[in-house]
Amino acid sequence: MKKLIIASILLIPFYSAADFDIKEGMALKGKIYTSKSSSKYASVEKCEAFAESKNVISPTNVEGFTYIAKKKKCTLYKKVRSSKDDSDAVSGVSS
Repeated sequence: MKKLIIASILLIPFYSAADFDIKEGMALKGKIYTSKSSSKYASVEKCEAFAESKNVISPTNVEGFTYIAKKKKCTLYKKVRSSKDDSDAVSGVSS
């Protein structure tokens, strides 16, 4: 129990630091960390939560994410190089 409390105290600052600026109508390009298309990640909120959970492990794991509603696909990016207009996409960039 003591180890669990200590671990949560150490991880809470990283979790709160993982904040993404949401931009609708924009898709990111860059180095892909992972891409998921299951129903577990089938919304912007779930995709953002997935990205934040990866940043809890290490704050530099995920720099951004893109969720494409038409394909129900969540893609996390380790490095974001550019962005493009896409009416079906919602992206978040680490602030």
